[in-house]
Amino acid sequence: MDVPHDQHHRPAEPGRGPFPRTALGDPRRDPGGRGPRPDRRQTTAANPLIQPSLFRNRGFVSGLVLGIAFFAAVAGLLYVVSLFLQGGLGYPPLRTALAGSAPMAAGIVIASIACYRLIGKLGRTLVLIGLLTTLTGTLGLWAAVHTQATATSPATIVPAVLVIGLGMGTCFGTVYDITLGDVTPAEAGSGSGSLTAVQQLANALGAAAVTTVYFHNSARPAQAMTTSLLIVVGVTLLCCCLVRLLPRAAQPQHH
Repeated sequence: MDVPHDQHHRPAEPGRGPFPRTALGDPRRDPGGRGPRPDRRQTTAANPLIQPSLFRNRGFVSGLVLGIAFFAAVAGLLYVVSLFLQGGLGYPPLRTALAGSAPMAAGIVIASIACYRLIGKLGRTLVLIGLLTTLTGTLGLWAAVHTQATATSPATIVPAVLVIGLGMGTCFGTVYDITLGDVTPAEAGSGSGSLTAVQQLANALGAAAVTTVYFHNSARPAQAMTTSLLIVVGVTLLCCCLVRLLPRAAQPQHH
């Protein structure tokens, strides 16, 4: 059968012929099969996953950095408290929970409930209060371990851990609400999702980093604990310096 001459030179249409288009893209334009670059899509798509304008918002970026640092620090703190109580003081799991986890959890719950109505009145000042409360409890725990070492008693551990929990609960309920305080409605969904993802990353990084410091000196548990606590103190102080860059207030609540 004779084939018209022009068909020998007609370019194949996308999706037809020996080069079918796949979910990864056109293989003639992307011979490696890697598909479209995510970073290019992020900057050129009509509806990107993360609104680029968020990163031109000083308040949002400051809150993002503060959130990464704070959540990383307290995630590591949670781990090393349990490690010290069990490995350093020889507490069984139940006593560890009663002396460490339970007071901290109680503080978080109490502060979260108490601060729900205060965020509208105090704004970013409430974040600073939470950070300073966390700092106070951490320094109290550091002083107890520094002076008593492996003879540290529950009578000094429980109050310090309770204060840490109060500070954490104050920040948990306010940091990201304040961070989103001056984003536009179009940016709110993207910003909230970004903050949630960053929090998960911070939890993993903080647990890994602080426990690594602890295990580096695990043969001397008191020294390992005090060193880890000083790292948490330093990070919390850094967070205090960032508070003034946050938006002054959260978005108004609509009921």
